[in-house]
Amino acid sequence: MKKVFQVAVIILVLSMLAACTQTTSAPTTEPVATDAPLTAQEQWLKDNLLGKYDTGTQDWAAIEAAANKEGLLLVYANSSKIEKAAEAFMEKYPNIKVEGYDLGGDDVYLKTVEEQKAGAFTGDVWFSSGGPNIKGELIPKGYLVKFVPDSVKDLIPANLQDPLLTARFGVRILAYNSELNPDGCPISNLWELTNPEWKGKVHIEDPLNDASTLGILMTIASKKDEMTAAYKELYGTDPVLDADTPDAGWLWLKRFAQNNPIPEPGGDEVDSAFATPGMTDNLLGFTSYSNYPDVLDGALAFEPCWDLKPVVGVQTQAYLGILNQAPHPNAAKLFIQFMTTPEGADPWLKIGNYLPRTDIPAPEGALSFDEINKITWAFDDGYVYDNIVQARDFYLINLGK
Repeated sequence: MKKVFQVAVIILVLSMLAACTQTTSAPTTEPVATDAPLTAQEQWLKDNLLGKYDTGTQDWAAIEAAANKEGLLLVYANSSKIEKAAEAFMEKYPNIKVEGYDLGGDDVYLKTVEEQKAGAFTGDVWFSSGGPNIKGELIPKGYLVKFVPDSVKDLIPANLQDPLLTARFGVRILAYNSELNPDGCPISNLWELTNPEWKGKVHIEDPLNDASTLGILMTIASKKDEMTAAYKELYGTDPVLDADTPDAGWLWLKRFAQNNPIPEPGGDEVDSAFATPGMTDNLLGFTSYSNYPDVLDGALAFEPCWDLKPVVGVQTQAYLGILNQAPHPNAAKLFIQFMTTPEGADPWLKIGNYLPRTDIPAPEGALSFDEINKITWAFDDGYVYDNIVQARDFYLINLGK
């Protein structure tokens, strides 16, 4: 009986082991695929070696061949000289038709955002200012893609390749009527623009309608330490802050607005208002240094306030980038590469404009970029993006009061 029981136990154990082995055997169903299909945006980046697929080097013969097949290029710009650049590009690449649109900086931004949100991928190249929106919105949302040609990667400082490639620099300066002030600028300090004698006598592109101009004023306001020192240098005391001014920069912005600067619809109107030859009213203007050739030609009469404290003005930048899912990506690459050459940038190679390439000097008769750097501030993209709504309301509330 004992032997029979032992046999039964052995049989039971063997059965359990068999069952256990059976339940842990490999499944017979087919494995599930783990590679999800790429989104249309990601596929476009991969197909065109952009974004994370950009190797940093380009086969320009292949790019040119593909661009010729595309045959078309749409550029959104904020410069009237885009037509000259387009003509030069088409002369070099006759199989590619360029449609360059001078939309103005704000409209370049609005058109880009609306098309991207709607999935209407029409434009190819961003050639405009708008650094705050580029850094704060357009790059993070994937609406713009950086592209740096390998031909200039080592010729442009790294900080001028992010978040997009810098196309050129400009400088917005404070200037005076040179006919009415033969001894030089009638002011020596930015704080003087807040004094009663200059109330209603400073012309400026309307900051409430031009984000770039408001950003220039905000860049000045962001330099609280420098503006504190300039105040003390002029008045001999530290500035007394108001309840709504956290520092000297914002105090200057408030008092500048209260001193009723005269808004103009554009830069040409600013120049006409304060620098027309034969004027009798002594006025000042925030103008572009790139308009100085008109002075040399006799069409305008102004000089920059070169010795102004703490700075004479603020640098502005224009950027080059490829619009997300651009229909002509190879033509876009070819155009960006062309615009980094002296040939492509020729329409802007005059006094007041600077290229980011370290091997191209400033135009004859202009201050070098190193000299300009010492007497101007760089446009503060991040600060402007974070504070522009507050600053616009602040400026409007205080305007003319």
